[in-house]
Amino acid sequence: MKFGLWVTANHPADADMTQVFHDLAEQVRLARDVGFSIVTSGQHYLTAPSQRLQTLPLLARLAADAGDMEIGTSVLLLPLHNPVDIAEQVATLDVMTNGRFILGLGLGNVDIEYQAFGVDRRRRASRFEESLEVMKLLWQGGEVEFQGRYFTVPKTTAMAIPVQKPYPRLWLGGGSEAAIRRAGRLGHVWFPGGGGGIEPLLPQLAIYHAALSEFGNPAPDDFPVSSWVYLSEDLEQAMSEAHHFLGAQYDREEFERRTQTQLIVGTPEQGVERVREYQERLGATYMICRLQAAGMAQEQVLRTIRLLGERVLPEVQ
Repeated sequence: MKFGLWVTANHPADADMTQVFHDLAEQVRLARDVGFSIVTSGQHYLTAPSQRLQTLPLLARLAADAGDMEIGTSVLLLPLHNPVDIAEQVATLDVMTNGRFILGLGLGNVDIEYQAFGVDRRRRASRFEESLEVMKLLWQGGEVEFQGRYFTVPKTTAMAIPVQKPYPRLWLGGGSEAAIRRAGRLGHVWFPGGGGGIEPLLPQLAIYHAALSEFGNPAPDDFPVSSWVYLSEDLEQAMSEAHHFLGAQYDREEFERRTQTQLIVGTPEQGVERVREYQERLGATYMICRLQAAGMAQEQVLRTIRLLGERVLPEVQ
């Protein structure tokens, strides 16, 4: 099991984003030092009233603090973009990380983003697949030419080549049956994304493996999952603080019930127990930890990173 830090790029309107960036860099350095394996961040646009740091430049800068950790997107909204641009940016990041970049991709479903980018949301799935086709072509180098429904690449020579061959590892996100089957049909890692717990993933995982088998694709080595995580040496402190930051819309009893299935909240020992469930019941190989909700103090985030690295990770690797 590898542990990942899902860097929170979305912050309240009154946040000092310069300080936010410095805090994120500190989180990455600590995660590196206590044994985390990957740093990821997601992508959205026009997030008012929240402020947001954009994914690729943020990850490129954080890579300088990450040491030998992998760097990944969780996820990049591919249908909003031109695949030539993304292919060359990703190749650059793969060079910068010496072949440790993982490209997590999703469709997104926020109307304002599609409207702002001038993309027909109804065509997002076909646009996604054509974009992926273009990027794979470019990453393999040599003479290329492409004429598709959405994109054209004139005859040229592709020169932005990633370190990984034939191209960087791909994690395809999404929780709908269509998204899960797409990952299986294309033979790439399925990345469920976030936070629903183990039970909903069991039938979805069966859909994924059925699609892999139907299209003759071997099961990839990676199976990344993610969860909100909040740890403290003291159980009551963990529960009360997590309730405030992660579940204030529920009463305390309902929140505690949800922590049993949908979150990882409690002491390090309870964290070990929950992570082992993901390993044993799902075969998860990555736990991507979402640690920072709006209003959390930096020290609370650092505490959870430290406890995961020092007390949980050694028990589940």
